Amino acid sequence: MSVPSVSVLIIVHNRARTIGAAVRSVLEQTLDDLELVVVDDGSTDGTAEIVERFGDPRLRLIRTSPNRGIPLARNRALMEARGEYIAWLDSDDLCHPERLAVQREYLRRHPRVDMIGSAARKIEADGRLMTSGRVPFRKHEEIRALLLFRSAFQQSSIFGRAAAIKAVPYDAAFPVCEDVDMFARFTDDFCAENLPLFLIARRIHSGQTIRSNVERIIDRQMAITARKLARIGVSHNEEELRHHVILGGSFNNQISDALIDWSEGWFDRIRAANARSHFYDAAALGKVFDLIVMRAALRRFGKDPAKVGRLARFAARHPRGVLAVAKDNFLPLLPVKGRPSAAGLRSLLKA
Repeated sequence: MSVPSVSVLIIVHNRARTIGAAVRSVLEQTLDDLELVVVDDGSTDGTAEIVERFGDPRLRLIRTSPNRGIPLARNRALMEARGEYIAWLDSDDLCHPERLAVQREYLRRHPRVDMIGSAARKIEADGRLMTSGRVPFRKHEEIRALLLFRSAFQQSSIFGRAAAIKAVPYDAAFPVCEDVDMFARFTDDFCAENLPLFLIARRIHSGQTIRSNVERIIDRQMAITARKLARIGVSHNEEELRHHVILGGSFNNQISDALIDWSEGWFDRIRAANARSHFYDAAALGKVFDLIVMRAALRRFGKDPAKVGRLARFAARHPRGVLAVAKDNFLPLLPVKGRPSAAGLRSLLKA
């Protein structure tokens, strides 16, 4: 059996409603030198039967029972992958038809880069494809610095050299945030970047992990952050660690005026420790700090007319944060030449 160029990996548990579209988005890629490995981790809702119906020789279904959890399922998929490159896709997301071709070509032209991600469009719960999306940091040093606070990648957009990705397996101690933990470890040893192209679409729905496991997510993010802070020599207590995670995450209802005020002194401590350890690029770290505090300030003050002045003062102190937030919010709306159009994704949603 010939070795495929790309192994696309999907792990799934009880996603009968969305797995068909995810699989179809892979099998309809413009690059057809691929294999698709689907690990059904103990589904009980007919998910496996839907996958089997495709009958495509490039598709392999691996069934495990009982449910073993996300990290072990991911590692099983990695063991099964035979390709030179590995691409991930979550079972409720979609690939743009050009995704694999674009990402493979980029890595072939940039041999120093081991893994890349991309920007993502959003699919609402009712199936509508949104114009808006997330445009991630592109450069390796900025990605490393952002991972001190939060994920710097869309998991479904990950594409990399198989040897590098297999060298950093997923940790069973992270039943949630397993991807962020892997990214944080990967970028300490390998080069990773993001492409400013909308190569995937992510579904937004109530069953997502981030919506149903907030405290577990905070706990696991604290573990990742504690490890990173130790590398740069920042001492902390549990309260400071939790504040750090809340500040950088998507926990809007837990952000307070006091937390935002606290952040600037906390950032000064991290800067001072990093100046001694040189663990992060100083300019990249400063850009991340500005982004984090401006996002928090916008969430806290942006909808309160009485606090417009305070928001303006924060913006004046953190101009790079204003630019980063503007890029995140408005770049998806601009008609940038060469960016894959949304038409390919819309056709998948209609099928």
